[in-house]
Amino acid sequence: MVDDHVLVRSGIMQLIRLESDLEVAGDGPGAAETLDRVVREQPNVALVDLEMPQIRGADFIQSLKHRAPNTRAIACTMHASRGYVAEALRRGADAYVLKSSPSDFLIAAIRSVAAGKAYIDPALQDEVVRLLQDQDSRFLQAELTAQEAEVLQLVADGLSNQEVAQRTHQSLEAVKLRLRRCFQKLGATDRAHAVALALRRQII
Repeated sequence: MVDDHVLVRSGIMQLIRLESDLEVAGDGPGAAETLDRVVREQPNVALVDLEMPQIRGADFIQSLKHRAPNTRAIACTMHASRGYVAEALRRGADAYVLKSSPSDFLIAAIRSVAAGKAYIDPALQDEVVRLLQDQDSRFLQAELTAQEAEVLQLVADGLSNQEVAQRTHQSLEAVKLRLRRCFQKLGATDRAHAVALALRRQII
């Protein structure tokens, strides 16, 4: 169980321990030491949060799949946007489950990926189908990271750069850098153009 919030880790591990066929191998906050431990112990399944301060969840999953390919990875997160789903799956997640969903979904995901299958939270299945059907979607081409898409979404909602920085707990310079990258990847000339292109391509 990989999550930087202790109470979240404790609660999910308690749920898992209630299942007679499942066993908790360990937990950690998502630091480099956590990744090393998971690689060393190679559990059947790793539950990974997507927003952690030391190593982003998508990066954690990608490194884990490279170093311990036999360990299956489940993204367990509060984020339901297409950007997060697409990035997690692209980086190697075998399942995607929302923290807001019933615990039965998480248990089902664990059992599914342990058996070599994939699992998508039922609340997200329509979104995943749309991603697969939309051949022009920039998410399928992996152009924008989840963080870049998040910043662009907030800009589309009318927030200034400073307000985006405050909302996402980033520096103003980090927000400006992500916007510049969005402009480059989308071929946009300014904020309004980037938002229009992203909406047209169903990125946000």
